[in-house]
Amino acid sequence: MDRACTSEAEAERLRALDRYRLLDTPRERDFDEIAEAAAELCEAPIAVINLIGEGRQFFKAEVGLGVRETPLDTSFCRQAILQEDFLYVPDATRDPRFKGNPLVTGEPGLRFYAGALLKTDEGQPIGTVCVLDTKPHAITERQRKGLMRLARQTMVQMELRRSLREQAEQRLLHERILDSATDYAIIATDPQGRITRWNAGAERILCWAETEMLGRTVEAFFTPEDRAAGWPGTEARLSLENGSAPDERWHVRKDGTRFWASGETTPLRSEDGDLLGFLKILRDRTGQREAGAALKASELRYRSLVEVSPQVVWFGDAAGNVTYCNAYWYDYTGLPPGETGEASWMGAIHPDYREATRAAWLAASESGRPYEVEFPLRRADGQYRWFLSRAKPVRDEAGTLTSWIGTTLDIHERKVAEERFAALTELAPAIIWFGNPDGSLSYLNDRWYAYTGQTPEQALPLGWGEVIHPDDLPGLLGVWEHARTHEVVYDTEARLRRHDGAYRWFLIRAEPLRDASGAVVGWLGSNSDIHDRRQAEERQRLLTGELQHRVKNTLAMVQAIASQTFRNAADLDAAREAFTERLISLGRAHDILTRSSWTEAPIAEVVEGALAVHRGAAAARIRTSGPNVLLSAKAALALALALHELATNAAKYGALSSERGMVDLRWHVVHEDDAPRFCLTWSEQGGPPILALPTRRGFGSRLIERSFAAEVGGEVKLTYAPTGLTCRLEAPLASLQEPRDEAVA
Repeated sequence: MDRACTSEAEAERLRALDRYRLLDTPRERDFDEIAEAAAELCEAPIAVINLIGEGRQFFKAEVGLGVRETPLDTSFCRQAILQEDFLYVPDATRDPRFKGNPLVTGEPGLRFYAGALLKTDEGQPIGTVCVLDTKPHAITERQRKGLMRLARQTMVQMELRRSLREQAEQRLLHERILDSATDYAIIATDPQGRITRWNAGAERILCWAETEMLGRTVEAFFTPEDRAAGWPGTEARLSLENGSAPDERWHVRKDGTRFWASGETTPLRSEDGDLLGFLKILRDRTGQREAGAALKASELRYRSLVEVSPQVVWFGDAAGNVTYCNAYWYDYTGLPPGETGEASWMGAIHPDYREATRAAWLAASESGRPYEVEFPLRRADGQYRWFLSRAKPVRDEAGTLTSWIGTTLDIHERKVAEERFAALTELAPAIIWFGNPDGSLSYLNDRWYAYTGQTPEQALPLGWGEVIHPDDLPGLLGVWEHARTHEVVYDTEARLRRHDGAYRWFLIRAEPLRDASGAVVGWLGSNSDIHDRRQAEERQRLLTGELQHRVKNTLAMVQAIASQTFRNAADLDAAREAFTERLISLGRAHDILTRSSWTEAPIAEVVEGALAVHRGAAAARIRTSGPNVLLSAKAALALALALHELATNAAKYGALSSERGMVDLRWHVVHEDDAPRFCLTWSEQGGPPILALPTRRGFGSRLIERSFAAEVGGEVKLTYAPTGLTCRLEAPLASLQEPRDEAVA
């Protein structure tokens, strides 16, 4: 601790010495005379003005020594600076402090030393004024005091040189500052206004050289009208009265052109308060003035645009208080013009959104961050419409928030559309995801987790690949890598494993997301379930082959209908009409099947198609009822032909041939022994009574049996009761429907 304190004290002493900058400087007459006076005063052969540096002592002046520097370790002055003011050694051989000192025991054999300390005003010892002799010596009190006075004179000389040097450095610094301030014209004058200093900035701004202006008055760069009004003298007077005289006015350059300047005149005084002159500083503000005028014009145009803006425009102060709203606000809300208080604009917001809106605005105004919020705003007629309100902070050049500018835009139609879209999105089956540039995923929506059964720990960032069908994964990854490498749309199809283990086909697409520079920063993707489409495509492929078979069967059926219709036909026209009607019925059944891609047809449509030609005015006389049953193509054609024949016979001979006749057509499914059966009953009432059974089976009966019993393995039972015909068709339900297969290869 003692060594540290000593070291710090020595460093402080050396810094004090360095401020005088006298080490290693040439001899000077003033210091030499002080050394000579010390030698004469003490009648000693050696006298020195000694400065003690780091590890050495430098002699600014010396008498009788012949050297300018000696080491410090054997120096007498080393002991002197440890004293308060003075060190006196009459005989060094008898002083224990110098026992063994080579300067005493060897050459030059010093015996006597007397030295007065050189001390700064802060008390730092930096050297001595001392005398020495090679023989013992005694000094008087007068001599001691004389050495002390010489030491003080030495410090006066050192302080004088330091002060002069620092003043010269300060003047040089001021000159350089003045000459470097080229944006400012800095002009000094005497008390009468004659120019004594003209900096480089004045030369640049006013175009006169300093040599041209020294001795002239400042009136030279004032305008004729300001000179006539006495403004140069007025500025000087005001600066004396107030300490300064700021002004903004036009001034003239050497070539007579004018410029707008801001400036200030201040008096220059001595330390005693005497007036030395004036300092005038000017800065060319022509550009700023023109910009200000342009800004005012721009603000006027802007305010005009704001007033006719088709949206609300408003301003706020730095504290967040609304200070202005354009005419649109008052026209929309019906509030009194000029009313900008918080209570007024808060009252126009829907009650359910007031607190949230106010909290958002307070948070923005306190943090200085942009503000954005949506809320319903009450119209003058009491109706509410959705608005988007945004505001940005306005800052000055220093970055300090000075005000706010905001807009409130009617987004009602967009909001309604968004709500509708959101509702649709909730129902949409699509999986939405976001991808990173490296191929990993950062987000998957809930539909992914609901479908796959994965958790976000499991799916992100790369676990999603585990649900891709192993056969599809290599191709999917290849397309994904190509899309990311070439920054193109990603488009592929693959099977995804459902949470129950089943696989379904998905269309997987993604668009690259780019930043302002065009670089890809991510991907927005969607997975759409196309399993049914793939099944439909597969069914279409099978249907093409099936249709070939169907066409052959249909042609065979048409051939059979034609053969049976025209064989043994007694009336060719009647046979032709019957044949045509049978083909029409067959065609309607084909139409129904075509609409369903020849897969399944609702029984109600098949019934309606078969009976349509016979309904006409008797629509209410044919009553149908039964559950919705889907029929295969084969069953639909068979049933259509059977019902056509039954309706045709009823129209000719049965219930539909009489105005009071009725047909009751009912079907149902009977569930027995895990093998459901389909039953359809055709019942006629109110027609001509059946007095006897038919003597022969006509083509219609045979067609019913062939089209239904043979095609679907069903049973047909015809009952000829006196009240009317009853036909019962029955078959296993499975034989009337397409086999179901959920898997698609």
